[in-house]
Amino acid sequence: MSLHPGRTAGWVAILFFVAGGIGLGCAFLGSFGQFGLLARTERAVIVFDHPIGGLRAGAAVTFHGAMLGRVERVGLDADPQHARTLIPVIVRIQPERIHMVQAEAALSPHQMLARLVRDGLQAELHTASLVTGRVGIDLDVVPGPAPPPHPGLSDLPEIPAHESRLAILRRTLTTLPIHRMAAEWRQAAHEGRKITQDLDASLPPVRASVLATASAAQTAAATAATARKQLEADWHTTRTAITRARTTARQQVHDRSTEIHAVTRDTSAALAAARQVHSDLNTPDDALKTDMQAAQRDIAAGGAALHDAARTIRHAPGVLLTGVR
Repeated sequence: MSLHPGRTAGWVAILFFVAGGIGLGCAFLGSFGQFGLLARTERAVIVFDHPIGGLRAGAAVTFHGAMLGRVERVGLDADPQHARTLIPVIVRIQPERIHMVQAEAALSPHQMLARLVRDGLQAELHTASLVTGRVGIDLDVVPGPAPPPHPGLSDLPEIPAHESRLAILRRTLTTLPIHRMAAEWRQAAHEGRKITQDLDASLPPVRASVLATASAAQTAAATAATARKQLEADWHTTRTAITRARTTARQQVHDRSTEIHAVTRDTSAALAAARQVHSDLNTPDDALKTDMQAAQRDIAAGGAALHDAARTIRHAPGVLLTGVR
């Protein structure tokens, strides 16, 4: 069965038309896509000196989460002399997508990348997806000193790299002495159980001693309270007796002072009479002499009695309060 020549030409024209459309579409996407042929990109190298966790070609390169480029190639340079391994990662990015505030003039991608690196552009690994474990590179401007460069690894401009917080945490966890810490924890738990057992064994006697001491303290407190009440009662009685004795003494002193005043008056009168008698002696007669002799005897007797009273008062002053018994 043979095809008609006109129909064959039609099919060929259709095939050429479809192929041309596909080619034009691919050319359009390749020329005007985000990383097409007409896109202005710049290649750079990022050197990691720590594990990259499965980073591979085609991984995304972002700046604060915004797509900036992709990884082209992941290399591996071993340096046995210095006991280290360097991982140069070549990326293709669009630096001009980062708009520089207050830029003096338009910069080329190469100049823009150099300017960003000079201003502190650094790279770090980040987990693009926790489900699939895809790893990407995130760029950011970090203040402070940059990590040292690695000259001689590549002719491309180098973007400094630093470890992310997650990588530092992972490295810290992997370097922790887990077994030694677990052994110390077990030892601490054993010591804790031993201390608990010792406390269980020693606390009952201590508790009994504390209770006995508390009971003795309560008894002593009750005894002290009773003694204080008794002392207060005795002091009240003593104070009342002292007050009463002081009042009685004042009354006795008052009474005896009255008697002393009376004796003083009598003595003054006797002295006045004696003076009168002495004056009368200048003209004595028989009767007067007789009376004078009697008066002298009375005065001598009164003086002796007064002398005895004064001596008694001098040796026993309390007689003024209690009187002569």
